[in-house]
Order: sequence, then C-alpha cells, then structure tokens
Amino acid sequence: MGLERSLAVLVSLGLLILGLCVGCGEPPPLDMSLLTGGPCGPPCWQGLTPGVSTEEEVNDFLRSSELVDQSSIFRGDMTRGRGEVVGTTIQWWSTANMSNVPRQFGNRSVIKDGMLQYMTIWVDSEVTLQDLLETYGAPAKFTAWLEGVESPYVRVTLFYPRHGFEATLIIRQGEVELTPDGEIVSVWYFRSASQIEDYLRLCRDIGYPCAVEDTLQDWHGYGPLDLVP
Repeated sequence: MGLERSLAVLVSLGLLILGLCVGCGEPPPLDMSLLTGGPCGPPCWQGLTPGVSTEEEVNDFLRSSELVDQSSIFRGDMTRGRGEVVGTTIQWWSTANMSNVPRQFGNRSVIKDGMLQYMTIWVDSEVTLQDLLETYGAPAKFTAWLEGVESPYVRVTLFYPRHGFEATLIIRQGEVELTPDGEIVSVWYFRSASQIEDYLRLCRDIGYPCAVEDTLQDWHGYGPLDLVP
C-alpha cells in the first residue's frame, strides 16, 4: 500500500505540473537586431529597407513575422491639405512589447507610392546608451529638449546619418544628464547619407518633420545636458 500511495502522489504531482505548464508556450521572440545587425543592419530592419522595400514586402513581413502581434495591425491613410491621400501608415505592436516607456502608438511603417519610406520601431530588448556607442560609435549630432506637460521629460535623439537611423532616449526631468545605462527606447529607420545635412534634406523631401539645424548639438560624451530649445 505504501508503494502504491507513493506512486499515486507522484502521478498527481506530475499532472499538476503539466496542467500549470499548459498554455505557457515559448516566450515571444525579442528583436536584438540593433546590436547584432541580423538579419541586416541599419537602415535595414528585419529585411525591410526604407526607399528599397515595397509595400508588398512590408505586408509579407507583417503577415509572417513572429515579432508582430497580428491582432494589433492597423492601417490608415496619410492625408494633407483638404484630405488628399498621400500615403498609408501601418501601425502594429510587437509580440514582446517589453518597453517600460508608455506608448501612445505602436511600431509604425509609412508607405508612399508603393514604397516603404521610414519605420519607427520601439525597442523591446534592453539596449543602453553604452551598448549603442560601442556598436556604432559617437553620433554625428544629437538633440535634447523638454517634452510633456503633466509629467515632463527630456527627449534625446542621437543621429547616425551614415547608418540611416536615429535613436531616442527618454530622461526624467530631474536627471538631465547622459549616463552609460540610459535606455534606448525607439529607433527611426530611414536612409543613409554621408553628412547630417544631406540626411536632414532627404527626410524633409518626404515631408517628415526633421530636426532644425539650430537645435543640433555636437556630441560631448556622458554628463550634463543643455536643452535646446
């Protein structure tokens, strides 16, 4: 009886553990491409390159990628003037969605004339400012200014024109300085340019509200920030 009772207890425990694991599945995949460069490096992201990839290729990615929460995909028209449709914006959330920064919008791809123009991708893996600098070096320029009303914060944007992207950090107002552990929260993928001036001209050509030259600052490393404007 003792052996039978022990076997029964073991079976019961096994069934309990199995029941707890049902539905757990594998954790959602994390996009590490900003640091690994796989499957491609900026301005390419997950096989999509602004100015090169077509709308059909974007749609194929959204339908097939494990990074995309299919239920979150939203498409809308981009308009100007009196409602003239000039393009399509596609928003979606990642299956991981681990960012600690509140988001009003999800990841975003913008299509004009059947071509991908740019992408905004929220970083779901931990990427620090130190990680970014070790991977890509110092930015060509950066901007830092105050945003928000009820809960103001400092938005820092690092420009990498040769790699065709911008990286954004969010810093609490009371801690206005750059530190190695500052968290990169989003990346804007666009097109490569040899100079920051050419990069800004390219993004203005597609109607994107780029930074004004007067707000650009030279990189000075870690430490206190000057907010401009």
